[in-house]
Amino acid sequence: MSTRRILAALSITVIAVIAVGGCSSDSRRSIGTDLQTAATAVGSAVADAADNASEVLARNIATQQGEEQFKNAGQTLSGPLTCSAKIADGIANVAINCTGTTQAGGAALLVGNTDEIPGVSVVALDGTFIGTVDGKVVFTTAHLGG
Repeated sequence: MSTRRILAALSITVIAVIAVGGCSSDSRRSIGTDLQTAATAVGSAVADAADNASEVLARNIATQQGEEQFKNAGQTLSGPLTCSAKIADGIANVAINCTGTTQAGGAALLVGNTDEIPGVSVVALDGTFIGTVDGKVVFTTAHLGG
């Protein structure tokens, strides 16, 4: 949800609270329910935006630092890794999945998980990460980057 929509929802909430004073008890209950629903929607939108930002940060760190890990393992990539990051269990688990191709033409795969909040460090992630080329493990690490 955009900032503009959040501000509009909050403005409507303030106006509704002011208007409630002159309403019947049934109307106040109905308005209260509507306000609670609106507040829940705004809270969900904010949480979704935070998750999306965390996923982007984790993906970007994994892309850059994963490429370096493959290079250090003697498996230089022919181009950038393509990574995804998915948050599960709140922020308790961020799954990382990256694919790429080595200069020798091998299929590179980086998979891993972190429970670190992405953004704590803008250049590193702690967790469990495994890099493979053509299905063969070329590195395992508990730290991407830094």
